[in-house]
Amino acid sequence: MKILLAIILSLMAQLPAFSQIHDNTWILGYPGNGSIYGHSILTFTEGSLQIDSNSLMNDIDFPQNNSAFSNEQGELFAFFNGLDIRNKLFTNMENGNDMHEEIDFFTGYYLSSNFITHGSIFLPYPSHKDSILLLYQSTSYLLNDNGWAKDIVSYDVTEAIISITANGGLGKVIERKNSVISGDTLMEDGLKAVKHANGRDWWALKPRWNSREYYRILIDPSGAHNLGTASVDLPINNGAGNCTFSPDGSKYVIYNTISTNEGSYLDIFDFDRCTGLLSKQIQIKSKNSFGGVCISPNSRYLYHNKSDTAFQYDLHATDIPASRKVVAVNDGFTDPFPVRFYMMQLAPDGRIYSSATSGARYLHVIHRPDEEGTACGYEQRGIRLYKYNDFSVPNFPNYRLGPLDGSPCDTLGLDNLPKAWFRYEQDTLDPLRVAFRDLSYYEPATWSWDFGDLASGGSSTERHPEHQYDKAGIYQVCLTVSNTKGTDTHCKTLYLGVSAQDNPVLQAQVSVWPNPFHDRLSVSLSARLRNPVFRLYDMTGRLVQEQRMVVGVNEIEASGLTTGMYFWELTAGSERVRVGKVVKYE
Repeated sequence: MKILLAIILSLMAQLPAFSQIHDNTWILGYPGNGSIYGHSILTFTEGSLQIDSNSLMNDIDFPQNNSAFSNEQGELFAFFNGLDIRNKLFTNMENGNDMHEEIDFFTGYYLSSNFITHGSIFLPYPSHKDSILLLYQSTSYLLNDNGWAKDIVSYDVTEAIISITANGGLGKVIERKNSVISGDTLMEDGLKAVKHANGRDWWALKPRWNSREYYRILIDPSGAHNLGTASVDLPINNGAGNCTFSPDGSKYVIYNTISTNEGSYLDIFDFDRCTGLLSKQIQIKSKNSFGGVCISPNSRYLYHNKSDTAFQYDLHATDIPASRKVVAVNDGFTDPFPVRFYMMQLAPDGRIYSSATSGARYLHVIHRPDEEGTACGYEQRGIRLYKYNDFSVPNFPNYRLGPLDGSPCDTLGLDNLPKAWFRYEQDTLDPLRVAFRDLSYYEPATWSWDFGDLASGGSSTERHPEHQYDKAGIYQVCLTVSNTKGTDTHCKTLYLGVSAQDNPVLQAQVSVWPNPFHDRLSVSLSARLRNPVFRLYDMTGRLVQEQRMVVGVNEIEASGLTTGMYFWELTAGSERVRVGKVVKYE
């Protein structure tokens, strides 16, 4: 029996963790409470986005420096804004406040969420299932000979070890190690990480300031190690921007805006997951413009936001610069400032979300980033948030990347056993037509769909199929993915054409709060419905409020209503989707 148990445990140790949804919870917003300030909490469950609010923290800001970590169940564990680590109760984690020993705004090192774009990142601690690591950096002014600031730079990258089981699961910073990189002048923005080709360890890169050199940081079971510098062909210029790895780890991209005179630089590299080395640099110079970069789930398309224009590059093209296509042009909407294009992050639902260059209550959304050109579905202001967002989206690596099978450093016996995952969207004009998007990971090679109506030919081997159902009903949809290492199946129940009030998935995508309420109600809508309208009725059945809804959070102004109980309904077209009741107090 002991031998059998040892074999089972050995096999389990060789599997990549399947529930790698550490990027499941995002926190955005400004400190304070009210109609403008506060926080939005985004969670991605079963491929469906839920947006909630939070009133428990009015003292923390999330501009460019924004990182978070969810546990294996996708529940928020910790988040960081460059100053303090908070736990799932939104209070300071033990030993997690003032994460840099020197904080001197004018002359010394200081961590500032205002000045570091993606300046921190949470990583699972290799071979330490009860711990995670936080890599974070300092920033300060670089002074000229006259003592005036000529640039904003970083001077170190530091490692902290966090116990995820301490304090009843609230966590504890158990060690702040010496700086992994210190005594050098580094590029201010951009601290990204990618899985090592062995499937267990991690790489992080940090370029030196205005230099051809960059540091390689290896994170293994003994912690983070500075492996020294390596060089590329052309200098990587310091400026405002960010960087990203492709989901498969084969590409590394940096975008920096320098100045009106100097312009902006987009640098694209090949990346070796075995050695941590960059090669084949492509540098594209353009006019000065704030923006960001992100790469599609299939690692083929690079998206490049440049303030008022969004571009797509084909990373598989022979001539990558010549492959550039415009996928969106800013429409000039203000909230109250122009809601331009800025930082981007790939989400667990397979979409890319983009912040704005100013505080705004919206995120732009790329719905189908694996598609070429405008077929990617770049929707401006695709999500309305609960509160204004201070520029940022969180910084995450691809937690769902396995080993590079067959590479020289595939030495740990780990295999890419595929994990099936998907989301679906009903056509708003034809409710019997459904588009399915594969979100599977660990390198699936084949896809087999059972749409739950096999008698009518309901199957497909496409990766992202669409299916036309013959009639309304409740269907069990299953996706099976396979590669040479194994097979996995994931199923979901699809409520198609049935009453909205009998559809538990749709019901969960509508929420109304707070209850009781004082002067306004918030309605969160995650589903994309046809002509959704919210109505509020008094006790006599008289309609007292009516408002069109958008995807995301909608606020209902109700300060003019008298105290008492009210009934509400949300309709889509002529169908009632959900109903409820709320109470207004003085």
